[in-house]
Amino acid sequence: MKTWEHPGGKLIELGPQSLNQDELFSILISTGYKGRTAQDISKALFDNYFGIYGLWGKTFEELSRIKGLKNGKIKRIAAPYEICKRIIKENNWNLPAVKKVKIGLPDYSDNKLLAVLIVSGYRDKTPQALAKELLKKYTSLSGMMGVKLSDMARIRGLGDVKIVRIAAAYEIVLRMVKLLEAE
Repeated sequence: MKTWEHPGGKLIELGPQSLNQDELFSILISTGYKGRTAQDISKALFDNYFGIYGLWGKTFEELSRIKGLKNGKIKRIAAPYEICKRIIKENNWNLPAVKKVKIGLPDYSDNKLLAVLIVSGYRDKTPQALAKELLKKYTSLSGMMGVKLSDMARIRGLGDVKIVRIAAAYEIVLRMVKLLEAE
């Protein structure tokens, strides 16, 4: 059995469901900070807030108390929570517990929300332009559920790192829906 140094490789090889929550969030966190890896920051996040469920009612200010978490990284952490809320609303799923989920980016358009996960552009394409292509191809945030990584890779400019971040975010969405269904 291979030991992975970075969860992105594990996600590509074994799929997002093979990752634990620390690994998924370290993908969203992406980079470390002054001697701390993204995995270290993710571990500190869950040492304080006890997992996906523990982040539901948190604020940006509370998350920024974790050393190494600032605005951009917190937005990437908040993005799957907002995507989850929108998918639930779009599909008219009766999950009243979704009201408990406070963290998110409610003022962002779907396009801008995906751009937060994409982070950077490609040649003449901005992150927003790449997000727009994704939404055009899959019609909505819900339409992206279950999309194969290789299918997403057909969009020029969406390299492995960007696709891995999107896949990690959607795996978090799936896990959140399961938690909300259990409430």
